[in-house]
Amino acid sequence: MKATMKATVMCFGMLLALLALPARAEAKGIPLIYNSGDQTFATGPLPAPFDTAPQLEGFQAGYLCQVQGVFWTYFWVSDCKPVAFKDDRYVDDAELVKAITAKYTEADMQRGFWGRFGWMLMALVVVAGAGIWIKELVTGKSDDDDEKAPEDAS
Repeated sequence: MKATMKATVMCFGMLLALLALPARAEAKGIPLIYNSGDQTFATGPLPAPFDTAPQLEGFQAGYLCQVQGVFWTYFWVSDCKPVAFKDDRYVDDAELVKAITAKYTEADMQRGFWGRFGWMLMALVVVAGAGIWIKELVTGKSDDDDEKAPEDAS
């Protein structure tokens, strides 16, 4: 069981290393999922009086940010500005921006657990895989060797 886990950790670590390449890079026909560019994060409904404006029907308040990440978890979120958005469209009228800023802060952005912390979990897996690999290099044996030793003695 440890060998399977170790192989999984190593494969995942190599995949993450490959994901550090540019967004259009491909490895033997497999597209790499590297996210960068603009992303909107909802904060809540539009503040009054914009919530009743017919031209903003279906829009919600949020922030438009520059992001970088892998597998839709963002390790870099910057240059956020308040906007009203719906699908791919956004409105950043000065009065609307002022009203959104008064009601919501960047801390109110709904990024979810994976969007906010997923990159840390992936980095932890890579560090654990590197630690196992270094341990095997230093000691000259793997955990598989320990599991097989009692079987050889009988």
